Amino acid sequence: MELIQKAYAKINLSLDIIKRLSSGYHKIESVIQELELHDIIKLKKIEKDIKLKCNINICPSNENLAYKAAELLIKKFKINRGVEITIEKNIPVAAGLGGGSSDAAATLKGMNKLFNLNLSEKELIKISGDIGVDVAFCLLGGTAYATGRGNELRRIGKVQMLYFVLAKPKFSILTKHAYENLDYEKTGKELKTAQMLDAIKEKNIKKIAESMHNDFEYIVCKEHPIINEIKQKMIENKALNALMSGSGPTVFGITKGKTIAEKIYNNLILYHYFKENLDFVCVTQTR
Repeated sequence: MELIQKAYAKINLSLDIIKRLSSGYHKIESVIQELELHDIIKLKKIEKDIKLKCNINICPSNENLAYKAAELLIKKFKINRGVEITIEKNIPVAAGLGGGSSDAAATLKGMNKLFNLNLSEKELIKISGDIGVDVAFCLLGGTAYATGRGNELRRIGKVQMLYFVLAKPKFSILTKHAYENLDYEKTGKELKTAQMLDAIKEKNIKKIAESMHNDFEYIVCKEHPIINEIKQKMIENKALNALMSGSGPTVFGITKGKTIAEKIYNNLILYHYFKENLDFVCVTQTR
């Protein structure tokens, strides 16, 4: 029997880094949005061990979050079988879109069904804390307010259908590097997340666009000017606003509709400079 799960990408509509905690972690406030863009995870029972297959070269198995999720469940619930995990990657890696965390969440959900573990969403979210902080949101999905280290989540009212253009430059950024290089004189000053929550409640797309903010941009855009160039190009082509997601480097432009999103997409892939410097561009929407 083969079980198939979709693993959805996410973006941070707002990300305020409030302060560094004594533990070394950071207190944040963020509104996170699930997107239709997804990886496909196929799970199959095998006699023993965990086998990981993927359509692209990814990190070694023991560092892969889907592998870690499977390993955790097998040990925790003393499952006496193995599992084969096949990942069809559509979400770019190390891009600020939560691809690895989403694969882990899909693996948890899928193995819960495959091995009849009968775990609730709440139980899966608790288990996910041992894998990575973003896995909890990927289990929850939809639109959520995140605080604490990003692990305290609250579902908020479903956002209206929004269309986005995503564009990732030809490099990746490690979240650890972004946190280590933060400028604390600049972070935690805008506090746009509260404004974003109000805008979503009002279903006001103009206000949602105006409330987009990411404290990581201060450091990442300084190191990689192309991020601001992508944002500017999107806005020139009628995006309501554009922002880097998470620790980057993917930029998303928010639009009034699919037609405008597709126009921005076409302009990005046809413009020589961006064609040479981007390795992923797509149009997607909220779910």
